Amino acid sequence: MSVDFTYYCYRCGGKNTLNLPAPNAPAYHHQDLTCNNCGDGTRVLVSHCPNCSNQYVYWIDDLHIPNLVQGFAKYMVHNMQAMIDKAAQQGARISIDTPEKFPINAACPCGAKFSIDIEIPDLD
Repeated sequence: MSVDFTYYCYRCGGKNTLNLPAPNAPAYHHQDLTCNNCGDGTRVLVSHCPNCSNQYVYWIDDLHIPNLVQGFAKYMVHNMQAMIDKAAQQGARISIDTPEKFPINAACPCGAKFSIDIEIPDLD
């Protein structure tokens, strides 16, 4: 499914309209946006409500949210590995399972509550 997406640039106020894919949650579409008027860039995550046929949710942010989640996961796995290594030096065994997905909760105007899931690669 795709949606006609309109946003106003926060720098110049220019109106921008484009057609974006909007898969059913928990899937999502992530895209860089560029203002047609001033060229300023931002990003958007779009997902379609799995409960109704004409609603979608979106998050606009200058951050690359999927990359941010993956970068944080790599940082945490590195820190956990250091803790596991220190425990092993003292003869202890420790194991930590990391999640496969990072959920971002959403609510649709139709009343449905759902989440989009950003996959976290296996970093072990």
